[in-house]
Amino acid sequence: MEVMIYEMDYSVSPGGINCWEADVYTSLGRSSNYSDFKTAGQALDYVISRYPKDRLEITVTSLEAYHLEMEEA
Repeated sequence: MEVMIYEMDYSVSPGGINCWEADVYTSLGRSSNYSDFKTAGQALDYVISRYPKDRLEITVTSLEAYHLEMEEA
């Protein structure tokens, strides 16, 4: 399964706090979103606990990495 863990920038909203989210894409074409993690590690731990028997292909993107990618595009 493909897993994308990424940092969301909610700090631009009044009272918003950045958090980490995880999108999990199954082989059946379905996806699930899990959010409100304080760290990428917490998101990863949660995904592993939900899918302990599955092989996971994981991409982790911080806000800094995302902004660098957007500058290069």
